[in-house]
Amino acid sequence: MKVLITGGNGRAGTYVVKEFLNHGYEVVNADLSSPNFIEPTDTKTENLSSKKIDFTDFGQTLSAVNGCDAIVHLAAIPNPMTLPPHEVFRINMTSAYNVLESAFLYDIKKIVIASSINAIGAAFPYELWGIEPIMPNYLPLDENHPTRSSDVYATTKWLGEEMAEAFARRYDTQIASLRFMGLWDENRLLNHKKDLNKDEITPRKICGFFSYTDRRDAAKSCRLSIENDWKGHQAFFISSSDTTSNIQSSELINMAYPGVKLNQKFKENESLISISKAKKFMNWEPEHSWRDIK
Repeated sequence: MKVLITGGNGRAGTYVVKEFLNHGYEVVNADLSSPNFIEPTDTKTENLSSKKIDFTDFGQTLSAVNGCDAIVHLAAIPNPMTLPPHEVFRINMTSAYNVLESAFLYDIKKIVIASSINAIGAAFPYELWGIEPIMPNYLPLDENHPTRSSDVYATTKWLGEEMAEAFARRYDTQIASLRFMGLWDENRLLNHKKDLNKDEITPRKICGFFSYTDRRDAAKSCRLSIENDWKGHQAFFISSSDTTSNIQSSELINMAYPGVKLNQKFKENESLISISKAKKFMNWEPEHSWRDIK
């Protein structure tokens, strides 16, 4: 199977490229930046090709999609603070539309879209405007929780999922919107473990629900989204199984989200994000934790 990975040179992209290559896939890494995939010793690169593609250009997107059997769409502006809001919106929404429309025209049946916890509205309103965290309706968070997106990045992730839903109504296809938390590599895991302030409760951490996603686990979720079958569009939270804090989750909730409705009892440092849907649909579970890094 030939898989197109958009944004394969990005934070998650290199891990996703590696994951698919090491499981026998033919990979087309398409990115606007020049190809810079660094070949680790444990990565098979004979089935890797690279293209320089601007996914806001429909013609270039069509050419990249042509001949592929599946798509993992990662290319996007990753936060609302690096470009003016109208540019974040233009790039993220246009590229997502072009990928989905091209997939429709070539009748591609397996598509993965990189979404985010920000699809429900998370950290950036505090960072941008100093808006205090809004309490969740309940914990653990699941895919049924309503969105509270307000910044442009969160809005593009929310609307991207809605657009995927629309395309899934248009033709017989399978689309996964993967809601990643902050994507951490091994260095970030180690630095967090050494951080003496990791247990501080700040508005930024409250907004992000003390969550993170290991990039290796994120890459695995992309592959399993392609390898498993369901009908239409589904959104999935892809999170670690634990929080970023040493404080017991039940106590952490009382401190950060007083009075919130609880739909379960929390064990030890259990994540405040439910990943039961990802387990059910694609047998995905996180394998990595900052607590285990050495």
